[in-house]
Amino acid sequence: MYDDFVGITQHVDYLIERNRITPGETKCEILARILGDSDSADPKDNPKGLDLGEGVRLSAGEKLYLFLYKKQNKEDATAEVNEDGLLYMDGKKIVPSKGSVIQPAMQIVQKRLNHRNKDGQLVSLSAWRQWHVLRDGKLVRLFDLKDPALAKRRVGSLKLYP
Repeated sequence: MYDDFVGITQHVDYLIERNRITPGETKCEILARILGDSDSADPKDNPKGLDLGEGVRLSAGEKLYLFLYKKQNKEDATAEVNEDGLLYMDGKKIVPSKGSVIQPAMQIVQKRLNHRNKDGQLVSLSAWRQWHVLRDGKLVRLFDLKDPALAKRRVGSLKLYP
């Protein structure tokens, strides 16, 4: 293996980090993926598929279904995990934002459908609750696939005074 020290600025480090898909992904793997060289990653460390984090893993070829509204029979959009381990919608790669690929994918659809609140902002929704995947012949929310031991929890308000 050939290692080379490359000095990078804080801004470039931020650009690399915002493309992180999984917490265990190295900067080398991130750069190789961004630069289009998916073969450089060790296959046993990155099997074909997409790790969304929090214990949720999708296989290559698996489709996601987005439902923005309650009680609807047809999905608003679909996305698919490609062989390269990335999420695609309408043939276009979804660029991760803050470590998530499902939130930016949902926001693309919200903008397309003008899914906004009375103030003109995109309706605030959890992508984990809106995206579904077909498992055992049933649509299941990604939220329901989270491993409770790995799931992130929001911290409640801190009380500074008794």
